[in-house]
Amino acid sequence: MKMNLIKSKWSLLTLVAVATTLGFLSCSDKDKETVEPPVVEAVMHSINGLVVTPAEAAISGVKVVATIGDKTLEATTDAQGKFAFEDLEKAGTYTFALTANERMDASAEVVIPDDKQSHNESLVVVMDKKAVEQAVPEEAKVEHATNEEAQEAVNEVLEQEDATEAAKEDLKEVTKEQVVQVKEEVKVEAKTEVPAEDAEAAVTVEVAIPAQTVMYVKDDAGKVVEAPKDLAITVAPVANVASAEDNTASSPAAAPAVATVVCGPDGLHFATPIELTVANPMGDESFEGAALYYLNPKTNKWEKETAEVKLTDAGYKTQVTHFSAYSVKLPEITPSVTTASEKLNVTGVDNTNGSKTLTNVEIPYSIKQGVETSDIKSACSGQGLSDVCYRMIKNIVANRIGTTTVSSESKTYKTGMNLLVGQGIRIVSATQALTNYSWNFKVTTPGGVKTVNVTAKKYGAASIQIQGFNRDHTGGSN
Repeated sequence: MKMNLIKSKWSLLTLVAVATTLGFLSCSDKDKETVEPPVVEAVMHSINGLVVTPAEAAISGVKVVATIGDKTLEATTDAQGKFAFEDLEKAGTYTFALTANERMDASAEVVIPDDKQSHNESLVVVMDKKAVEQAVPEEAKVEHATNEEAQEAVNEVLEQEDATEAAKEDLKEVTKEQVVQVKEEVKVEAKTEVPAEDAEAAVTVEVAIPAQTVMYVKDDAGKVVEAPKDLAITVAPVANVASAEDNTASSPAAAPAVATVVCGPDGLHFATPIELTVANPMGDESFEGAALYYLNPKTNKWEKETAEVKLTDAGYKTQVTHFSAYSVKLPEITPSVTTASEKLNVTGVDNTNGSKTLTNVEIPYSIKQGVETSDIKSACSGQGLSDVCYRMIKNIVANRIGTTTVSSESKTYKTGMNLLVGQGIRIVSATQALTNYSWNFKVTTPGGVKTVNVTAKKYGAASIQIQGFNRDHTGGSN
């Protein structure tokens, strides 16, 4: 199953340059002369990126390959996890492939519209740790010498009360190469990646395959195929699994997740259910309404599992019959989402009192990048909730919208204009788009259900519209 593991992606800058249709004038002390208005050539683009871990730590040395049409560009992230592609002439869809040591491959996409405007796009990519792998040793596998012996072993398992109807249909006729039976229990566990200060809030995910479990593999068409001889069980907690529903606020994809895990190999099925456990580091506190979802590889959408999720002392437990991407989600806590904008502080350029032409005029400005959140710690402590609860909610929010930090970034608007004496550029509008989120996390405690409100403001696309102007020259110098 191929999935894009990526954290959230957003556009940082759209530059719009508009030239006035009026004539531009310059004058000396003796006479006036008409000057041509500057020509705006807004056709160059750039893409800036940041690559981080789920703990929001920069990843250096990541190989970034961008492709548009038949053209390929390459870059490597610096010590701050940043990369950039400058002076791009082509509009269209740029696809990104990112690779790094000890990290799962990631991909992203940026679309630059072909609207004769300059665009400065930016994206943040999250690269998760590689999966924890547990090979099933040969001595732990049951060997079947003939197809008859393989079918007999399958029939014995299918007679068990919890054998699935799907397995009964799938395994009517199997060969010895198509089934694997384990005679010893196989366990694989991995932890979510969190900042060092949040170590207590890391979530352990465990998959346990009981002894005598019959396993088999189905291809994308749903046909039982030969099982791999070097069978290995993999578990990878991930920050984000992209799906077709990610941008729908009311969809299961929008619901915050206690933990999301990708289990492999692809297409592995079990004749009887196995157990998936997502630990609960919060002790006697827990999130209300937790439910298990899986990513359907055919529809690329999150779908609710029919299996019940039980909260035990060991954590959230459920039974699964196949490997996929699984997520313990909180569907009753989907955020309310609104959009807005705020003004940017940008100053134009005035050459009306100058004495020489200004060439290739650039306008400096700054924008905010990232996410500002409300005081989650105070909101939790005000409800008498534990520090671990605060840290889990903080990590859940970060995994849902990409980050919980914000920074100011200095930028330069390359207008492509030459300003003759008597000309200037005024700022018609300068705004930055915002997406506002609000969650009400419901936490069950021995004293009842507590509600923690969390708000977040995510900074997105900034747009600047400029306009040329002219007036009589009155002397002076640059």
